[in-house]
Amino acid sequence: ECLPKSPLADVAPSGTSRYDSTIAVFGKEAQQKLLDLNYFLIGAGAIGCEMLKNWALMGVACGEKGKVHITDMDRIERSNLSRQFLFRNKDINEFKSAAGARAAAEMNEGMNIVPYQEKVGADTEDIFGDDFYDKLDGVCT
Repeated sequence: ECLPKSPLADVAPSGTSRYDSTIAVFGKEAQQKLLDLNYFLIGAGAIGCEMLKNWALMGVACGEKGKVHITDMDRIERSNLSRQFLFRNKDINEFKSAAGARAAAEMNEGMNIVPYQEKVGADTEDIFGDDFYDKLDGVCT
């Protein structure tokens, strides 16, 4: 369902891009869309870690126009280390959003990622208001 009906002309891998396998299946245009995505990830726990890893490997927000915003008010506890694989012992007591952003950037140095430690609600509309959401391609919670 996600593949085009007719063969793509722009699927030739360059041999130098970390995204060659995606380009070979979906084409350069699709990869560029991934690079230029603007997403908001709410939560950097178990599911948030998985999303950050996947996005870093896919190249989400690694283009000039792309950006991932991530927020989580929680700090890393020792009990998190067994199920939130982006975090290490050195990250204990750090904010999950900051440590997760750093780990994702280590996987893909091209990833444009901004961590926040704010909850999403009426009292943070000055940060996460209409202007913020209007610039996004999607939100992941």
